[in-house]
Amino acid sequence: MSKSNQVPAVEYSPLTPLKARKIMLNEPFEWLRAGWQSFWSVKSYALLFGVLFAVSGALISYASVGNPQLMFAFWSGFLLIAPGLSMLIFHVAQRHERGEKLSLVQCGRLLRQHLGQTLLLALFLALLMVAWIRVSTVITAIYAVSLPGTVDISGSFFSLDNIGMLATLGAVGAVFAIIVFALFAWSMPMLARGRQDYATAIVTSVHTVLSQPAPMLLWGMIVAALTIVSMATFFVAFAVVFPWLGFSTWEAYKRIFESE
Repeated sequence: MSKSNQVPAVEYSPLTPLKARKIMLNEPFEWLRAGWQSFWSVKSYALLFGVLFAVSGALISYASVGNPQLMFAFWSGFLLIAPGLSMLIFHVAQRHERGEKLSLVQCGRLLRQHLGQTLLLALFLALLMVAWIRVSTVITAIYAVSLPGTVDISGSFFSLDNIGMLATLGAVGAVFAIIVFALFAWSMPMLARGRQDYATAIVTSVHTVLSQPAPMLLWGMIVAALTIVSMATFFVAFAVVFPWLGFSTWEAYKRIFESE
């Protein structure tokens, strides 16, 4: 075969994650402190985003209780609200750092400009949610044969008879939570910064979480604890906790990936 008929070889280069600074174990508490200061520096907007998040979560939870057959549809909508408000917090933080004036009109414009990013993030989260629902349904079905036939499953779900099922659901749920955390912990603020593509942002986020497990585990536990506390208050505490965690995540991102 002549050289002119040869197909040129295609070279593929692996994705290279961005370099992350070494994180000390106590740094997550510094992120929270810096995030709290940022929260109060733009408290009007922070509280607005927090209240929107809290009210949306409460309404969706209330609607899901009354219409369990539509639970997935309701929470799919919530998966669009959460990353949308998170990205908005990151952009507001950037504008405040640059000393630019903030307004609700600008916030709305920012949300429209980055709607594509928000939709793609929501899609990823929805796919993971579908996987979790399917797996949890299978686990529940496997253990269902041990439930008393005369007792309603809603009444016996958290009984000692179901300790094996609850432990399995908890373990599998923890795995899904770790996956979500690794994928999105640092990719969302990185995308909000606008300097990296989706693939690089996600690879960098996963690599950072896996390469520095101790501080990342502590940060994940802090986020999970604050989330549980906020849910225990029927979403009321989310009015403060959600924007606080958003600004704290932004401060952490800058210190990990952009510090000299």
